[in-house]
Amino acid sequence: MKLTEVDRKSRVLSRAQFGCLRNAHTLNITRGCEFTCVYCYARGYPDAPFCGDVHLYRNLPEKLAAELDSPRRRSVVQRVVFNTASDSFQTHPGILDVTFATMKVLLERGIGFSFLTKGWIPNRFMDLFAEHPDLIVARIGLVSMADRYRDLFEPYTATVAERLQNIERLQAVAVNVEVRIDPIIPFYTDDKATIERLFESLSSRQITSVALSYLHLRPAILDQLRKELPPTEFNVLHSCFERKPWTKVGAATRSKLIPRALRNKGYRRFMDLAPKFGIRPLICQCKNPDLPGQLCSSWFETKKNKKQLNQKEKQLSLFPC
Repeated sequence: MKLTEVDRKSRVLSRAQFGCLRNAHTLNITRGCEFTCVYCYARGYPDAPFCGDVHLYRNLPEKLAAELDSPRRRSVVQRVVFNTASDSFQTHPGILDVTFATMKVLLERGIGFSFLTKGWIPNRFMDLFAEHPDLIVARIGLVSMADRYRDLFEPYTATVAERLQNIERLQAVAVNVEVRIDPIIPFYTDDKATIERLFESLSSRQITSVALSYLHLRPAILDQLRKELPPTEFNVLHSCFERKPWTKVGAATRSKLIPRALRNKGYRRFMDLAPKFGIRPLICQCKNPDLPGQLCSSWFETKKNKKQLNQKEKQLSLFPC
């Protein structure tokens, strides 16, 4: 990985304009990510660095503090979402230093945040989080317990064992932990045995809620899959999409969804197996516009959303498999 330190010139906090995070304040520590997952949509952004290059916003903590200490801005910022296009827990020490300082700026001002990570969270963060557990929601990305899945789709991320340790360590300091099973890969991670193995491991760690979403394609992701997956694996995945039209999903970019019937069968498999393990699955609504879904984090559930949730879950049974 090549790290380039740059100054953030534009405003640090911005409001998301898509799906489950609509109107939430978001920020990314870097542009580009050393994990370079083959399915990562952010790698296809027009301003994304070349694969293997990461731009670190070195002035982020100071700039964020200045924004929040402005009375006009502070009054409207209640919660912040990290990592809409990167990962705060990449392994480079410089990235971790900026992440730590940025999170500390928020916590010292009583501002809560959530993050999604597929990396290893160092001990100093656990010490920081232990001081403000009620302000944090940690979301761990974990799709499969199989090493082969990680080797194929996200080889530079933390191991499965490390992510499970993250869950245990976060719970030990009283941080609320959720798990995101995303992206589900058809024929690789949605069979009964794979789901049961994952659910069993999560249940043993007192995880009671998971967010689900299948892989969806954008033009740049299709190119990445073709270049970075073995031909057999690419052809299997491509066959799921090749006859589907490009449409607008999530952030209003051109995308292709797994066929609805195939997603229905897969989601139903998760839904049917979940009660055995005491897990509540939530289907991400922004990535499944043609299915009844939910907000994929309880952190954003309002009373109105919670009231609608049970009705939407009932509606799932109306979709044919």
